[in-house]
Amino acid sequence: MTAPPVCPACLGGLAPPDLWSDRWRCESHGDVEPFHEARSSREQVLRNLGRTSQVPVWLPSPMPVHWFVSGVGWAGDERTGAHATAFAASGPSPVGGPAEMVLVAEIPRVGLGSRLAGLAVPDPERLDEVPEAKIEAAGHPTALWPIAAPPDRAAFVGEALGVWLWCVLWPADAALLLLEHLVMEDLRDDPRLVDQLLFGAAGSHLSIR
Repeated sequence: MTAPPVCPACLGGLAPPDLWSDRWRCESHGDVEPFHEARSSREQVLRNLGRTSQVPVWLPSPMPVHWFVSGVGWAGDERTGAHATAFAASGPSPVGGPAEMVLVAEIPRVGLGSRLAGLAVPDPERLDEVPEAKIEAAGHPTALWPIAAPPDRAAFVGEALGVWLWCVLWPADAALLLLEHLVMEDLRDDPRLVDQLLFGAAGSHLSIR
């Protein structure tokens, strides 16, 4: 079961395709990729994305200790497939207390990663800073640049497999996770990765404005 589709950039309601256009339309952002969040059957949704997504479905492999899947989302429709995917995981922060991390892969101008990072534009405008983090994505070292985000979170962005890779963490000090050797695998390459995941309570950040 999924929530009704909304704008990936603002969570506003959408006008569906009609006789004049085959695109979903947001009153504020024009033609958009409809964003869906799985409210149940997250394991099944992940497996389906692994078969049909047009962009990577990034999963930490292995997951950080005591972390579990807390959300799955995507932007796109049945006709085009997903042009953005979001994987949320929750667990203990390195400095204590609960934390949540959302990994987003998306083509330019979708706006999902930017919304989660707290930006008002669909894509990062400049990446002049020195990369502050490095992860491994699909077997390749991948640099992540810091994004100026609201104080309740930390946000980073890079590029992997030809599309944006966003990593957004709550609270901000949960970014210490990136000091560990974080390895990301694309579910499209190995559907068995789902079998290694634990699924827990839903997080609260996939639908944050």
